Amino acid sequence: MSPHPCFVCNSPANECHFGSKSQICRACSAFFRRYVLSPKSAIKCRKDKSCRINFKDPKICRFCRMERCILAGMKTTAVQPPREKYSEDKGDSETSSCYSGSPYTYEVQSCSTDIPRLHRLSVHFKNLENVRKLEFQNQEPPKSRNMVELIEILRKDIRLVSTFVEGAYPELGRMGKLERKLLFLNFFIKYMLVEPPFLGLAAGRQEMVLPNGDHYEEDVGRFYSFMNVEAMTGNPPETYFKPYWDEYKRTVIDDVWFLKPDVYEFLTVSGLILWDTGLDGLTDQGVEVCRAMREKLVSEIHFYYKNVKKVEDPCLRLGQIMMLLSSVQKSFGKYQEELQMCGFFEIYKNLDPETCQIINDSLQL
Repeated sequence: MSPHPCFVCNSPANECHFGSKSQICRACSAFFRRYVLSPKSAIKCRKDKSCRINFKDPKICRFCRMERCILAGMKTTAVQPPREKYSEDKGDSETSSCYSGSPYTYEVQSCSTDIPRLHRLSVHFKNLENVRKLEFQNQEPPKSRNMVELIEILRKDIRLVSTFVEGAYPELGRMGKLERKLLFLNFFIKYMLVEPPFLGLAAGRQEMVLPNGDHYEEDVGRFYSFMNVEAMTGNPPETYFKPYWDEYKRTVIDDVWFLKPDVYEFLTVSGLILWDTGLDGLTDQGVEVCRAMREKLVSEIHFYYKNVKKVEDPCLRLGQIMMLLSSVQKSFGKYQEELQMCGFFEIYKNLDPETCQIINDSLQL
């Protein structure tokens, strides 16, 4: 087969890579993979984002080359994460990772046959971190984000988290399409309650950190400042929304900061949130799949406590971590009330139909 010109750099190519519909050369394929997996992938074009990309040029703009890769249809979510290698010197690449606070990464990898799901979860979560850096490309320092900005960030992130869940849990393939949708919707809404304080904990910041590295605006009035609450009611936003935030802090946020779960404990909690046996709409077979997955996750985290982390009382620690589940469920009820209140103040009127549908569906859970 005669080679075609690479869509990105015009060098000879005769294959499609990472979901592209156009021919991509091996050099650009390798560049794309390195870029996605690099912790320092968030770069900018030094010119006007219109650099010429040609394989004959000695220096090629990485930003514009990546833009051409995306234009070719290459998908960041198609890049598989590498197997982690243990090193005493982690270097700067680990500073913003959830794994920098856990000395057990190598041990989990070495015990992968005993805790296969926990190991698989950790690999895919590491990939989620890298893909988020590429997707959001935020620059320092982190910014405070209000409600409108939060919704926009989560609207982008839901696709990335969906890919993470599908890759981490191939067992979802045993569920029906509607069951998978129900499980993920229930998972994502609750996951976005427990992940921000965990990301803050992992980054050493007592803040609720968002998927893009920014954080929630802590002042309730400023968080809802775009809403005409005071004009409509004569009262500031704090009057209506502060009770929800106080409940959220008292339950989920304080529990996370008190228990200080490591990344493997956090992923276990996330998995137990996903495989919820009590959801209306699951078939008997679906309930059995969920129950089996919950039992396997609990068994693996107990093995992790006993043989990897060597916790003095594994059952006690497991019970403490399980408290997070009830805290998330309790906070979720308040979160639904907050969504209804936001609807009363017409916050959703300018949102796209897909986002509005997600919000409406979450109110039915």
